[in-house]
Amino acid sequence: MFPVESIYDAAADERLFPDLLRRIGDHFGAQAGFLGWMGGSSSAGFQAEYGNDPAYLASYVETYAALDILRPALMETPEGEPRPAYPLLQLPDVQASRFYREYIVPQRIVDNLATNLIKRDDMFATIAILRTGDVAPFSGEDIAAMRALVPHLRRAVILSSHRIRQADLMAAYREVAQGARDGLVMLGDAGEILDLGPEIERMTGFASIEAARRSAFAKALARAAEAGTPLLREFSFGRRKARLLLASQPLSRNRYGDVSEGRGAAHAVSVTEVDRRWGFAYGAMAEAHGLTAGEAKVLEDVLAHGEMIGTSKRLGIARATARSHLHKIYAKTGTSGFPDLCLFAHRFIVAAR
Repeated sequence: MFPVESIYDAAADERLFPDLLRRIGDHFGAQAGFLGWMGGSSSAGFQAEYGNDPAYLASYVETYAALDILRPALMETPEGEPRPAYPLLQLPDVQASRFYREYIVPQRIVDNLATNLIKRDDMFATIAILRTGDVAPFSGEDIAAMRALVPHLRRAVILSSHRIRQADLMAAYREVAQGARDGLVMLGDAGEILDLGPEIERMTGFASIEAARRSAFAKALARAAEAGTPLLREFSFGRRKARLLLASQPLSRNRYGDVSEGRGAAHAVSVTEVDRRWGFAYGAMAEAHGLTAGEAKVLEDVLAHGEMIGTSKRLGIARATARSHLHKIYAKTGTSGFPDLCLFAHRFIVAAR
């Protein structure tokens, strides 16, 4: 009996899937195998494989996927039902096909026990183990044994995918957090809302994703993602009007996370309320860069007034002292002048409550 606990070990760490796949193959006397997903805009994505000739894998994607005479049968197989390829490989029309002659025969593939772990319109995940060489095809007992493992494998794929999806979402928030000035919205490939940042409810009044999806706000978010350039739009949220700047940023993601709940976040849209008052976290800047009390006062003054000439008069200090403080600020913050200091300070922008 195959140790089921090892399947769930892989669910907690997707790096274990290749070893799990090899162990399943060994258990069933297979010489090769793969576990992957197919669907969406990509025809195939092998997430774990062993024993396959890399040249044949490449040729399948480039040439033979379109000629695969066995694939329709796999697509028609119900979810969770293992299906051996051996009976199909005995059919005259299959043996006469180019796919059989150029792909199956040269690799000496005897049988392929494949199972649709997840099957739906936009995506399906599959596992397949192959017997090659001078071996017998899979038996009825083998098929029954694989059928017993399928529920565990399916759960493992979904659990792993869900975990990766959540990790991707958190990584996406971290990726865009520095540039965000108010709220964030995560969108899918088609511009649909997948997640609303906590500040969005305060700005818009939308308490749920479903409510937001039915709004003009959602359409504007999708347009911002499609355009790839910041858009300024005025919205009415009940009795309140707000001008919002929508700036979209494309996101990278581990597409394996798309298996659990459909496609993951493809765009992050930073939502800024342009009429809201903003300020700088002066204390945080001073603490982060070891500024003295005098230097911190000079920093706040020059940023608040946007110029350096009147600093000494406003603070009641000598011009030489103000100039000395400013040069020390440049050195401690790693900036090369007043314009550079202003750009640096934008990292510490905060909204006035």
